[in-house]
Amino acid sequence: MVKRIEKYFSWGSVGLLLLTITYTLFQLDEEALWDVHSFRGILSVIVVVVVAEIYLRRKILFEKLSFFEGLFAVLAAAIVASYLYNFKLNLGLSIVLLLFCLGYGIYKRTFYKPHPIMLSLLAFTVMKLLSVLWATDKTTAFDHIDYYCFFLFLPVISCFYRPEKTTLRAFIYIPFFISLLLLLLTVADYIFLMHYLGKPLVSFLTLDKTYLGQHLDTGFATYYQPIIWSITFHPSKIAWGFLVIWTMGYWLWREEKGRVINTFQFLLYTFLMAMIALILQARVTILGIFILMSLFVWVSLMKRVKKPKLIALFTVIVFVIGSLITKEIITKTTFFNDEGRVKVNEAALVHFKEHPFIGGGAGYETQLIHSLNINLNSLHNEFLTALSDQGLLGLSFLLLFHVLVIYYGLKNKYFLGIYVLLAFSIFNATEGVMGLPICIPFFLFCLIPPKQT
Repeated sequence: MVKRIEKYFSWGSVGLLLLTITYTLFQLDEEALWDVHSFRGILSVIVVVVVAEIYLRRKILFEKLSFFEGLFAVLAAAIVASYLYNFKLNLGLSIVLLLFCLGYGIYKRTFYKPHPIMLSLLAFTVMKLLSVLWATDKTTAFDHIDYYCFFLFLPVISCFYRPEKTTLRAFIYIPFFISLLLLLLTVADYIFLMHYLGKPLVSFLTLDKTYLGQHLDTGFATYYQPIIWSITFHPSKIAWGFLVIWTMGYWLWREEKGRVINTFQFLLYTFLMAMIALILQARVTILGIFILMSLFVWVSLMKRVKKPKLIALFTVIVFVIGSLITKEIITKTTFFNDEGRVKVNEAALVHFKEHPFIGGGAGYETQLIHSLNINLNSLHNEFLTALSDQGLLGLSFLLLFHVLVIYYGLKNKYFLGIYVLLAFSIFNATEGVMGLPICIPFFLFCLIPPKQT
């Protein structure tokens, strides 16, 4: 009886959630659809469903894990999931996670040799903080990168605690299941919104950020409404959050052969995420889906090739072709082309020659942007920011970090780190989350190949 409940609970809970969403949204008028408080009841149902799902699947999610290891997995999963609802919660939860991991490592008297991946990350972080010393305005410069002070602890604590491979089940499945429910909520909300507006459901296929116009009462584009349930309330951040969780979900689905995440769950998540990316006109996520799917296909094909030289050759060819196609899409289409960002990126490359080795110091990117009379505080590109603020030396540390993740991933046939890194790289090249608390759980749990690998 218990096994039967466990087997069908996921789908029963989805049905219950859809009924709750439908009932709630039918009670709302168009004005109430823009009130975040209108969705508190639905979010409460999601919390109850998630807790029940974790309890029913506790045997497979926490198999061979101690109480503390399971606790760390749940806490890390909570950080990932909370990014979608309120990204400001990430800092407090990340501090708790790192303190717990440090305390557990000291209690167990475990110490791991510093991993090259974390050493390169530490070098980049230290370089980032030291760049305050040669900045023009040191106070403003430090305020620009002060969050990297907390990020320093990640490489250090990775020497005291490293998750087991089995820990990844709970760490990945919990935010995956939460995101699946939130995707259902967002799509259902969009359907009701289009009903009130009297527009076709497929209006999002226009690839035009003005496709629903502007909501006069809030000043936001109307397509923001389907994510009104989120305090984060940022289309790019929320869509990317769904994307990086989907990336981990793909790895777990393939690694566990559908035992934890089944095929229908993964395909449903993929369909809903693609739909949400279009609804929110999230350009980065739309491109990211195609880039990551291409990587998944490439990995599957390369597993059939036995000769390393052929793998290297095919990789170079695919990378070159993929880069050219992506460049053409970005530069030749009005939807993906952002002239303002192109302007500041070109300026960053030109002014880089003034401080080529160590850059202009922390916050130099802001000075550069303001000199062009553009109202932005960052380049929205972590790689160009490193080049302008920390020069070639800082960029080298950042690129070394990426190279080492790929190297150790290929060496150990551990692709989760590569998948997650690419998802972060896509966002770091267009928005930027490097050094922020959301990096803590992903980098700690995903990048270093676990001991069983």
